[in-house]
Amino acid sequence: MITTARRARLAVFCIFAALLTLPVMLRAEPEVDMIFNTRQAAVGQEVALTIRISGAQGNIQAPHIPVPDGLESFYTGRSSNLSFVNGVSTASVEFSYVLVGRRPGSFTLPAFEVQAGGINLKTEPVTFEVTGQGLGTAAAPRAPAQPQAGPLAPASAVQEPPATFRPEDDNIYVVAAVDKTTVYPNEQIKLTYSLYTRYDTRYEGFSEEPEMSGFWIEEFPLDKEIRRDTVRVHGKPYVRAEIRQIALFPTAPADYTIKPGTLKASIRQEPQQSQSVFDEFFNDSFFSGGGFFSRRENRLLKPAEVQIKVIPFPEEGKPANFNGAVGTFRMTAVTDKDQVKQNEPVTLKIQIEGEGNIETLKKPGVPEMKNFKIYESDSSTDLAKNGFVIGGKKTFEVVFIPLEAGEQFIPKLSFSYFDPRTRQYQTLFTPGFKLSVAESKEASVLPKGLVSPEDLKKEIAKEGQDIHYIAERPESSAARAAAGNAARVLWLLNGLVLLALAAGFLRQRQAQVFAKDGALKRRKYARANAVTKLSLLKKMSRSDDSKEAARFFEELDKALTLYLSDKFNLSAFSATRHSLEKEIEAVLGREHELYRDVLKVYVLCEEARFGRGAASAEHRHEALAIFKKTVDVFEKILK
Repeated sequence: MITTARRARLAVFCIFAALLTLPVMLRAEPEVDMIFNTRQAAVGQEVALTIRISGAQGNIQAPHIPVPDGLESFYTGRSSNLSFVNGVSTASVEFSYVLVGRRPGSFTLPAFEVQAGGINLKTEPVTFEVTGQGLGTAAAPRAPAQPQAGPLAPASAVQEPPATFRPEDDNIYVVAAVDKTTVYPNEQIKLTYSLYTRYDTRYEGFSEEPEMSGFWIEEFPLDKEIRRDTVRVHGKPYVRAEIRQIALFPTAPADYTIKPGTLKASIRQEPQQSQSVFDEFFNDSFFSGGGFFSRRENRLLKPAEVQIKVIPFPEEGKPANFNGAVGTFRMTAVTDKDQVKQNEPVTLKIQIEGEGNIETLKKPGVPEMKNFKIYESDSSTDLAKNGFVIGGKKTFEVVFIPLEAGEQFIPKLSFSYFDPRTRQYQTLFTPGFKLSVAESKEASVLPKGLVSPEDLKKEIAKEGQDIHYIAERPESSAARAAAGNAARVLWLLNGLVLLALAAGFLRQRQAQVFAKDGALKRRKYARANAVTKLSLLKKMSRSDDSKEAARFFEELDKALTLYLSDKFNLSAFSATRHSLEKEIEAVLGREHELYRDVLKVYVLCEEARFGRGAASAEHRHEALAIFKKTVDVFEKILK
C-alpha cells in the first residue's frame, strides 16, 4: 500500500521530470529565414543578406548561395544566439552575406537547401532588383591597388603597387607597402605586408624571404590576433589582414629596390565548406576541427617590388661631430663620485634615449685631457618597439683617472643627431663635472677589460723600437744565435699574419655569399647553434626538480623548432608545427623512423607543458637523444 508520504514524493518526482522535459517538448522545429536590408539597390551598391536558422542543433555549415550571373556574393561571418524564455529554449545561427549587383536588371535568388541538424531546410525564391548606374562601373578592371582610406592607415601613408603589377588571381594578392619612399640614411621606414582575399584563406608564412640589402632590419612582433578588416577595392569587397611589419633603416644614400619575397597561402574556394572567412582566416590550429583535413589549394603570392630613394644629409648646419644618428633623442650623464684620490677611477655614465636606430648610435667624443688617463668601457643597448616605432636607450661608460691633486674638471661632451621631422640638426650636451682630487701616492690600477688609446700608442712605439734593435748586426755567437731565433720568430709571425689575412679574405667572401643567400647562412650555422643548445639541455636534464624538468621540454621545443626552421629556411612566422612536419615528411617520408621520433618529441613537449606527464628523466634522455639524432641526420642531408 502506498503511503501518503510516498505519494507526495512520487508527485514531486513527476513534476520535476516534467519540468526537465518541458523545454524539449516545447522546442520549435528548425526554420530558415532570409532577411534583406533592401530588395532594391543601384549597381555596385552593397545589400546585406542574413540567413537565420532557428531551432537546429549541432554544427551548421554556412549555406552556399547560388547567385545568378550579374550578382556577386561575399560571405562576412556568423553569429550564434541562445535564449530561454518561459520554459522555451531557442537557438539560432545567423550567416551574413553582402550582395552586389554588377548590371541593372531583375535577379531571382533560386530556392536552395540548408542542412541543419540532419534536416534539409528549403528557402523560398527571392527577387532582387538592381537599377541604374552606381558604384564600381565607371572604370574598367585593372590591377588591385591599396584602398584609398581605411582603419589601418591614412591614404597618404601607404604606397600603391605600381601600374605594372598584375596578380595571377585578383581575388587574392599581397601588397608590400612602405610609409615613405624618400628618406635620409638611418631614417626608419615601416614596411607592411597586407593580404587581400575573397577566399577562405590560411596564411602559411614566407616560402622566399625578402631581399633587403643595404638596410638595417628590425621585425615588429605580430599581435596574437592578426588585425583584419573588410575593404572595397575597385568595387570588390575583400578581407584585408596585416601579416608582417618590418622597420628598415637605410645605411647610405642610393636608390634601392626591395624584393619583398614570396608568401604561401592555402585557399578553399567553395564557401559552403567553411563556416566563415573570419572564423577560418589565418587559423593555424591544424589539429582541431575539420579544417585541417579539408582539401585546400596552395598559392604562392609575390608582391610588387618597392622602390626607396635615400637622399644625403643636408650640408647646411651640419655639426662637426655629427656621425649619422637620425631620430629624436635625449641625453643624460652622471658620475659615480665627485671626491676621489689621485689614480682612483671615476666612471662617467652617458645614456642616450629616444626614437631611432639605437643600435648604431656612437659614443660622444671625448677630447684629450692631460690631467686624466681615459679608458673606454663597453656599451649596452636596451631596444624598445613602441607601437610601430623603433627606439630605446643606449648606455656608454667612460673611466677617468685623475693624475693630479686639486680641483679637476670633466668637460661637457656633445652628441649631434638629425631630426627628419624638422629636417634640422640638433646637438645635446652633458653637464660638466667638477672633481675634488685628494693627493695620493698609490699607483694607478688599470680597470680590467679597459684600453687606453695613449697606452696603445706607446705599446706600438715600443714594438717599433724592439724591431729596430733586432735589425742590428750582432758580433758575438750568442748574439748571432739570438738574431737567428728572432728571424725565425719574425718569419713565423709573417706566416701568421698571412694566414690571418687569408682567413679575413675568406670570411669576407663568405659574408658576401651569405648576403646573397640567407638560406645557406642559416643552414651553415644551424648545427653550431644546436650543439650549444644540446650542451645546455644536457645540464638541465640532470635536475630532479619538477619545474626544471618542465622548463627542459620548453627549451627543447624551442631549440628543435629553431634548428629545423634554419635547415628548411622557414621564417619565424611560417615555422609552425604543421609546416615543419610537412618539410620533414618531404625529405624523409612518413614511414621514416626519425619522422615519427620528431613528432614524438613534440608530443612529449606538449604533455610536459600542460602538466600531463612526460617530464620523467627517462623521457628527457629519450627526447635529447632524438634531438641529437635529428641534427646528425639533417646535417648529412641538408648541407
